[in-house]
Amino acid sequence: MKNSVSYDKLINFIDSDFHSFSEDVKNQAKKMFLDLAGVICAGTKNNTSQTMANYVLNNYPTGEYTILGTGKKTNLIGAALANGMASNALDLDDGYSLLRGHPGAGFFGALISAAENQNCTYGEFLATIVVAYEVSIRQGYAIRDFYGWDHSSGSYGTFATAAAVSKILKLSKEQKEMALAIADFIMPVTPAKRSCYVPSMNKDGIYWGQHAGVQAVMMAKSGISGKNPVILDEKYKEYIDSLGEKFYFFDLYIKFYSCCRWAHSPIKAVKSLMEENSIKLSEVESVDIYSFGNAGTLYQATPQNEDEAQYNILYPIVAQMIFGECGPLESSTEKMLDSRVKENIGKVKFHHDEEYDKVFPAKRLSRAEITLKSGEKFKSRAYEPDGDCNEKVSISDIEKKVLKINGCYSKEDTIQNMIDTILNTSYDEPFSGVLKSIQKCALENNIPNVKHI
Repeated sequence: MKNSVSYDKLINFIDSDFHSFSEDVKNQAKKMFLDLAGVICAGTKNNTSQTMANYVLNNYPTGEYTILGTGKKTNLIGAALANGMASNALDLDDGYSLLRGHPGAGFFGALISAAENQNCTYGEFLATIVVAYEVSIRQGYAIRDFYGWDHSSGSYGTFATAAAVSKILKLSKEQKEMALAIADFIMPVTPAKRSCYVPSMNKDGIYWGQHAGVQAVMMAKSGISGKNPVILDEKYKEYIDSLGEKFYFFDLYIKFYSCCRWAHSPIKAVKSLMEENSIKLSEVESVDIYSFGNAGTLYQATPQNEDEAQYNILYPIVAQMIFGECGPLESSTEKMLDSRVKENIGKVKFHHDEEYDKVFPAKRLSRAEITLKSGEKFKSRAYEPDGDCNEKVSISDIEKKVLKINGCYSKEDTIQNMIDTILNTSYDEPFSGVLKSIQKCALENNIPNVKHI
């Protein structure tokens, strides 16, 4: 490993002023922020988030940083941990196909925590969003090549968190360098596929990556040093040289179902067949899904908790067939224990189509065949998931998503106020007003007695 690339360009990019970005970059930052905010607000309500929030409240000191969804406060490290968990709790956050991970959720909980007491402008906050995405994706590429295997979002999210939090806390150049070097070394080792094979609250390790990233920043502020982050190796010079010129975050996808991305195209194939042919659930004898091999590594049994529901190739399809949705309530509440789930999940079979492996992970293709009890068969074409970057998802599309996923918990006026504040606040106004609208939406819960499991 030979670190011949200077920190200078990396730090200069981290220090970017929002007004220096093009209008396209500014609009993309706002769009992705709206999606992240909507997802984290809904995510605070489920069992995973609440369990982590309680852990933090019981084990971390009180402080000045809000744990979203509780109204209670802790120190920055604790808030990053709790809010980091909430950002990915529903598996509804954005993703980057070629890294098979979730860049946004990998830093957002820590960033929104750190910004609470910094008196930053809205533009300064959005600039940090841009920085974090671009650093995250580049680090993901670098460590995958350097170590020779796929790390999940919590690994490269550590580096992005350190970049974002050191920017928002206005660390010196030397402190930023040390924070990045420490984060690169102490990032959690979170193998991407283990979350698929054995679903658990650990998911992609996103929460711990943010915890580690904030720790790296605080250690750097205290004088602890690090050295030689992987991304500054000469081999990865292209990633540093392209900062400010190439923006990877235009290639992010948006999720519209609360489950692993690999289940989205099967849902779409089955949903389309049933709608186009007016097929009723009671008429279905069997459903055959043909997809890429990795999709078959997801859990294939009746889920007993939200993690088994979200990292599942069969349940999201069945949820869509039964409930007409695969959103927050279907993926995290007792709806998954509905007797119809067990009755129908055995009807769905997964089949590996090697042809679809040839275009994975750039494309995640699936097709479906539905056989009715009458013997009649219906076959779909191959589908890609909704929300891919090439579909150019609009802000209006994300606004509808945010209203929908939060509508079961919060009043429409509360959600719309958050959306309007995010979309209409001037870049030179304080970020505090935007943050308060998010905190209010996260705290409001109109169905407190629904059992999340």
